[in-house]
Amino acid sequence: MVNKPWFKVFLWFLTTFFFFMASGVILSIFKPGASEMDVMRFMSGMMGAMETSIMGVTMGAEDNGTIRMILSLSYFMLTPIIAVSIVIGFTIRFMRGSGKNVS
Repeated sequence: MVNKPWFKVFLWFLTTFFFFMASGVILSIFKPGASEMDVMRFMSGMMGAMETSIMGVTMGAEDNGTIRMILSLSYFMLTPIIAVSIVIGFTIRFMRGSGKNVS
C-alpha cells in the first residue's frame, strides 16, 4: 500500500497540511504585537475601502433616497420577473423539446 501512487499523494497532502498548520501556530504564538500606528493604518485602510465598496453603499442607503427608491422598486418587481422567467423557460423547453422523443 505504501508504494501506491494515491497513497503517496495523500501522504504528501497530509504532510504539507500539518507543516503549514504548525507554522501558523508557531508564528501566531511568537509573533511581535502590532504597534498602535500599524493598527491605525489598518483601520484607516479598511474604512477607505468600505466607503467605495458595495457594503459602504448599502450602509448609506438609509440616508440616500435614490437608493431606497431603487431597492423598493426592485423588491416590488422581483415576484413578477421570477414568474415571467419561469413561464418563458417552460415555453422554450416545451417548444424545443416537442419534436424529440426522449425515453
